[in-house]
Amino acid sequence: MIVTNVDNFYVTDDRIINSPSRERGVSEEDEFAMRVHGCELVQEAAVLLKASQQVACTGQVLLHRFYAKRSMVKFDVRRVAATSVFLACKLEECPRKLRDVVNVFHRMSRRREKKPLTHLEYFSKRYEDIKADLVRVERHMLREFGFCIHAEHPHKFVLNYLRMMGQDSAMMNAAWKIANDSLRTTLCIRFKAYKVAVACIYLAARKLRVVLPEDPPWWDLFDVTKEQIEMMCESVLAVYELGKTEYVALGPEPPPGATSPTKPR
Repeated sequence: MIVTNVDNFYVTDDRIINSPSRERGVSEEDEFAMRVHGCELVQEAAVLLKASQQVACTGQVLLHRFYAKRSMVKFDVRRVAATSVFLACKLEECPRKLRDVVNVFHRMSRRREKKPLTHLEYFSKRYEDIKADLVRVERHMLREFGFCIHAEHPHKFVLNYLRMMGQDSAMMNAAWKIANDSLRTTLCIRFKAYKVAVACIYLAARKLRVVLPEDPPWWDLFDVTKEQIEMMCESVLAVYELGKTEYVALGPEPPPGATSPTKPR
């Protein structure tokens, strides 16, 4: 089930477990790794394009939303990542030329494959093919989102909540970093941003060994349950356990095979 309104786009855990990619035979491990990989590409591209962190955050959310509705088998994660960056730049009023996005992703691809950095000729067939593909993917993304593409991130809630609790800059920095890392998971399409912020604070407190009130529990103030916090923390920790990712080609379509439902990440 998918729930949307003017501000938000959320999916149920069942939809994550039985995602379009899983239904097309992609394993849970490969889908998770390629979501993380796509988000890493978005983050890196935003830096190279000298775009804001807001662009990087929104781009990752768009990538997760799209794969809640379409399969990685049909839509390659590298193309979706590039299109997510291009679209996020527009949304966050930090526009970049499509030509620049194509060139940045070309350079990133060459570097990751440890190949010599070459210039992608502007009038070459390869450039035109990539450009046309990104325009095609953007059209599909907008259609799937129903042009509902507003994205809210946990960062502002992290800062506001920690100020309310009188915490110092060390906690703010740690929780902020975890908020960035949380975007590599599907939390941004499963939980509202204010709830993800609470999980980020919880993890930061554990990391820094900061004792927060538990009688009554501090998270009750923000309308989040302990069960939800633990579920969200598991998702973020799974990213840390995964480590650095490498691109895996998931198309053409692999043979269909049953995938056992597990916990969404």
